[in-house]
Amino acid sequence: MDFPVFFTSDLTSSERKISPTWSLTYLKKRLEQTTGIDVKSQQLQYYPDRSSNEYVVLQGADEQTTLLEQFAIVPYSRIHVEDTDPNSRLSELYDENSEPGFQLSEEEYARRQNSVLQWKKEQKLGRFDPLFDEAQRAAQQKDESLASGINVGDRCRVINIEGERRGEVKYVGKIHVLDEGKSSWIGIQFDEPVGKNDGLIGEHRFFQGKPGHGSFVRPNKVEVGDFPELDIFESDDEEL
Repeated sequence: MDFPVFFTSDLTSSERKISPTWSLTYLKKRLEQTTGIDVKSQQLQYYPDRSSNEYVVLQGADEQTTLLEQFAIVPYSRIHVEDTDPNSRLSELYDENSEPGFQLSEEEYARRQNSVLQWKKEQKLGRFDPLFDEAQRAAQQKDESLASGINVGDRCRVINIEGERRGEVKYVGKIHVLDEGKSSWIGIQFDEPVGKNDGLIGEHRFFQGKPGHGSFVRPNKVEVGDFPELDIFESDDEEL
C-alpha cells in the first residue's frame, strides 16, 4: 500500500506517496524530476525519527533490484536527497559562498516563505514539533536505561541495513564533543575494520583501538551477549 513521505533537498521540499514495491533506482528517477538531481549523484538520507538528526543512507549493491520495503520506511518520515556532485549547477545555486552578495542572514532566511526551514515549521518537524523537547527527554532516558546494562568488555553486535558488525565494548559514557554530553554513547572496537576511528574523536581519546575498527553508537543500536567473532571462512558443508 502506498504511503506519504516528506522529501527534501537543499532547494526543494514536498510530500509524495511511495510504494514499498518500488526499487531504489525507480525512486531516484522520480526524484530527479522533482529535485533536478541526477540519479547517479543522489544520496538518499532517511530520517526515521522526527525528533532526531540521525539518518540512514538508503543504498544497495544492485539498486535496480533493491526494494524500498527492505528499509522499513514509515509514513510521514523524511528522506533528504543529497547532491553528491560538487560540480552540478544545483550545487552552485545552493553554494552560499559562491556569491557573497546573495548570502542571507539567519534572520532573513527565517523570514523566507519558500525555504526548507519554513517547510519544517509548517510540518512541525524537528525542533518545531511541539512535542520535540518531550520526545528528546524520553529518548535520553531510554538511552540511559539501556546504557546502564552495557559494560566495558561486553561482547556485542550492531545490526543495520549494511549488515551485522560484531565487536567488544570499550567505552560507556557521555561524549561532550558529540552532543554536549546530553546522552550516553557506546564505544565499540569491531572485530573487522568496519568502524570510523580508533577510539579518538578530535583531540579526545576514549579508548585505544585499532585504526578503522572503532565507532561510537547510541545504546539502542547495541545488543550485548554471547556474540563471538564471526568466521569469515565459515560456509555450508554442502556448498562448494
